[in-house]
Amino acid sequence: MLISCNSYGQKSDDYSSKIDGLIQTTNPRRFNGVIFITKDGKTKYSKASGYSDIKKNLLLQRTIFAFSPNNKQITAVLVLKEVEKRNIDLYKSIKTYLPDLKQTWADSVGNFKNHRL
Repeated sequence: MLISCNSYGQKSDDYSSKIDGLIQTTNPRRFNGVIFITKDGKTKYSKASGYSDIKKNLLLQRTIFAFSPNNKQITAVLVLKEVEKRNIDLYKSIKTYLPDLKQTWADSVGNFKNHRL
């Protein structure tokens, strides 16, 4: 039984070490950002790496990032991947997926994605 416990621990460490290895790579340059992975409501991995600004202040897991134009494309791709999996319907109200949203509008996911609010 002790062997199986050690084996489980090694798998868990291997998961973290693989991600750590990807973060530490410097080809073409070192990763700069925060990685937060959850599964079934439990944190599986959380780490910050790099700098939060050009003054080289270290990133923290609670660092707030400014939005950039690239975020829109990344979000659109992620939403459309969920549409392909039939987890999201572009014609349903955004409140279907975010019921705690306080805004009074109830536009569709598609309108939100295309900035047609």
